[in-house]
Amino acid sequence: MKRTEKETIVGSLAEIFKHNSIGLLADFRGMDVESITELRRRLHEASTGMRVLKNRMAKIAATGTPFEPLRDQMVQTRALIYGNEPVGPAKVLVKYQAENDKFKVVAGLLVTGAGGVSLEPARLKELANLPSREELLVKLLYVCNATQTRFVRTLNEVPAKFVRALAAIRDQKEKTAAA
Repeated sequence: MKRTEKETIVGSLAEIFKHNSIGLLADFRGMDVESITELRRRLHEASTGMRVLKNRMAKIAATGTPFEPLRDQMVQTRALIYGNEPVGPAKVLVKYQAENDKFKVVAGLLVTGAGGVSLEPARLKELANLPSREELLVKLLYVCNATQTRFVRTLNEVPAKFVRALAAIRDQKEKTAAA
């Protein structure tokens, strides 16, 4: 591989390491192409990327980024799964790991501020059990709209109660007139 190609790869990996909030290293030895393609499709649906690493270049690219603690795990056959929203990829990987015994998450990192928090497989499962960003936004909107919704229902109840009272009086007069 030419030096310019290597520099391009290191540059693109450095951009991934600088601009993503979660990175997971996975061992995928023994998996067939169809399985890896299926995993990539699921990750793509969760707005997450996957890239097979060239370990030496990945170690160089990780230097000086929040993902630097993962350098020791960049050995053998590794894939980097990365994204900006941590819950989506965690859910996909935990589910996929249960389905495919050859796939294994080795290490991970959740970027918080300047540093990062290590994600072991147990912590990854905890992260996967959290609601996704979209679910949290829906709950927040529901809570924000609840007060206005109750207020509008209360305002609507005053004329509705008046109309029901008039209907009851009408029904009573029709009943006495018929008798």
